[in-house]
Amino acid sequence: MSYSSRMSILDGLDMDTLSKVGGQLKDMLGGGGTEQVVEKMNASGHAETAQSWVGLGKNLPISADQIASVLGNDTVKSIAAKVGIPTDKVASALAHLLPKAVDKMTPDGKLPAKDAKVPDVNEIIKNMEAATAMLPKK
Repeated sequence: MSYSSRMSILDGLDMDTLSKVGGQLKDMLGGGGTEQVVEKMNASGHAETAQSWVGLGKNLPISADQIASVLGNDTVKSIAAKVGIPTDKVASALAHLLPKAVDKMTPDGKLPAKDAKVPDVNEIIKNMEAATAMLPKK
C-alpha cells in the first residue's frame, strides 16, 4: 500500500499538515487548555464525545465541522493563518489529533492539572501513521 493511499483514511491529510496543526495543540491544550476544550465540548452538545476522550474507554470521533463549531471558526482561521494551511484542512487535522491528545493528557480518566505536560504530538502522528499502515489494501 502506498503512502498516499494509506493516508486517505485521514481525509487526505499528509504528515506535514498534521505536524503543523499538531504543533498548535501545545498552545491550545497547555495551561488548563484541555479543561477549556472539554468545557466547550460540553457547552456545544458534545459532552458524551468529550467524556470519551477523557475517560478510559474508546474515543468517540468528531467531524471537522463539529470541531470548527466547538472551537469557533475564528480559532480555526487563526491556526490556519499561523501554519499556512486552508481552514478545512486545519479542522480536519484537529478532528483527528484533538481526541488523541486529550486522551493522552487524561490517562487516569481525569482532567489534568493546569501545569500538566502536553503530549508529544509527533508521537501521536507516528502512531496514527503506523495504525494506518496496517489497514488492508484497497
